[in-house]
This record gives sequence, structure tokens and C-alpha cells, in this order.
Amino acid sequence: TPNFCLSDFIAPKDGGVQDYMGAFAVTTGINIDPLVAAYEADHDDYNSIMIKAVADRFAEAFAEMMHYKFRTELWGYSDEDFNNDEFIGEKYRGIRPAPGYPACPEHSEKEKLWELLDVEKNTGMTLTSSYAMLPTASVSGWYFAHPESRYFGVAKINQQQVEDYAKRKGVSVSDAERLLSPNLD
Repeated sequence: TPNFCLSDFIAPKDGGVQDYMGAFAVTTGINIDPLVAAYEADHDDYNSIMIKAVADRFAEAFAEMMHYKFRTELWGYSDEDFNNDEFIGEKYRGIRPAPGYPACPEHSEKEKLWELLDVEKNTGMTLTSSYAMLPTASVSGWYFAHPESRYFGVAKINQQQVEDYAKRKGVSVSDAERLLSPNLD
């Protein structure tokens, strides 16, 4: 089984092929906290949980809708006519991996998204010191259009890979080890 890297799905700068990748940050959680707090003050756990759950689902749907618009309209590389099972099975071309998930497990990469998209100014979303997104009903990540792109998980990494990552990221090895701790061999 090959070991994939997200950079496998973008053309090299000097490869003679014009290629693109995208970035996104969406939320559906703006201003739900007062509503959640009101339900919690009334000891209405059901509605409090439902508001948060529905907001989370809407955020995922928003991210998926934006990915669809990129594939079919903005970049226009995909002429899709999928049934629901094919859509849910991600039979479409392209992926939208996110920092903190298996293909990109290092959460601090969200800082690049925040800087690139000026997320806080444009959406009101913020990052905590541990890189959690606020509001919690938020999704951010990258768009890849490569026809062979697919989701994968980064396996365990060795010390040489940690040192290489630290050098490329411009952080100390100990910081890289902290950021990559779930993936250390």
C-alpha cells in the first residue's frame, strides 16, 4: 500500500501544468450561544443538544455545498449527476481534507487557513490556543481537484520525519513532537 501525502495531489510548481487548490472556512454557529444558554438555564438539555447538533450538521453541509460549487461551477471540472448513495460515498472528483483529520493531522496548520482567508475578519470564527475553532459549529480545510485525490490517514512517523517537518515548518523539534504527538512512532 502506498503512503500518500496531500502534496501528491497538486502539480509541482515547475511541472508545466497549471493547477489549483482551494481553502475554506465556514460556520453556522454564529449567535447560537445565547439560545443554547437559555435552554440550559431552563434545564432543557434536549433542545440545547439539538441546537448544537443541528448547527454542526449544517456546518458540514455548508462545507460540502461549497465543495460542490467549486467542483461544478467555480472550477467547473466536474459534471456531476450522482444519486444520494454515490454522493454520500464520495464518488465525485476531489477532496476537502482538514487540519486535525487523518490526512492532515497537525492542527496548527489551521493558522495558515486563518491567515490566507482572513477568517476572523470575514466570518467571526476564531481559533483557541489549542487550535479548536469557535464557534464549534465550524469547518475549515483545503480543496483538491486532482482526479486521483482521495482521503487517507497519515500513519506513524519516525524521528527523522519529525525533524524534517520541524525544519520545513520552522519550529523546534520538541514543538513538532508536541504538534504531531498522536502520530509519533
